[in-house]
Parts: sequence; C-alpha cells; structure tokens
Amino acid sequence: MKPDKRLILRRAVLVGLIASLILLTFYFLVVGFTSGSFKHSRELLAQDAFYVLLIAAGFGTQVGLFSYIRQVQKLVRVRGAGAVAASGTGASTVSMLACCLHHIGEVLPVLAASGVAIFFEQYRYPVMWVGIAINLLGIYLMVRMITRHGFRL
Repeated sequence: MKPDKRLILRRAVLVGLIASLILLTFYFLVVGFTSGSFKHSRELLAQDAFYVLLIAAGFGTQVGLFSYIRQVQKLVRVRGAGAVAASGTGASTVSMLACCLHHIGEVLPVLAASGVAIFFEQYRYPVMWVGIAINLLGIYLMVRMITRHGFRL
C-alpha cells in the first residue's frame, strides 16, 4: 500500500518544527544554566534572535527534509541522505553552542575554560555565519537529492 504523499510531507514538516523547537530550548537552557539566570537567556536570545532563528530554522529544515527522504525511502532507495543531514545538523548544533558557550567561563573557571569562553565570545558571530552557510549547503544538497531521484515536495 502506497503511503499518502501529503501525510509524508505533513510528518516531515512536523518533525522539522519539533527539531527547531528542541534546538531553541537547548540553547535557552544552556545559556540559562551556565549564566545562572534565565533572564539573561531571554536577553541574549533577543540580542542574537536573527542568528539563532536562522540556525534553528536551518536545523529544522534539514531534519524535516531528512525525515521526508527517510519516509520516501520505503518506496525507493536513496543513498547519502544520512551523511548530508548529519553534517548539516551537526553544524547547526555547533553554531548554536558557539552562541552560548562563552558562558561556560562563568561556571568552570577552575578548569581553564576561560580561554575557550573568550574565544567563543570574540568569534561567536563568524562561527554562527559558518553554521548558517553549512545549513544552506545541507538544505541545497538534500533538495537536490530529492529532485534528482524524482521525488516531489
């Protein structure tokens, strides 16, 4: 029995939205726990909203596309989707962490995390731009894979 394409697409969109929300929640919790203040989490999120939302949207889009490919794979074999999704979503997570890792210095100064925190504080925006670029590359490659194999979104 052939699965309904609309149902597959709806599931993929839902999975992508959930993935974005999980990444945003992770960001909020990491900043909140490392800084000791969820108020600071909200302030930092407001300050970096453009970057954070782009990274979360890219992450969710890639996870949704990967979910779509995996569901359609039951009908036709598609190779390479796992590697593309893994590299792109890994970059999203790293760039999101770069945005909030400078707070580790506040929690772990004894372990010399201060140098790492200073690095991420100083270079957090370039690291986030790299994450956004890798997200776009991952999305492009997955959409290309879908269209190359004759699947329609």
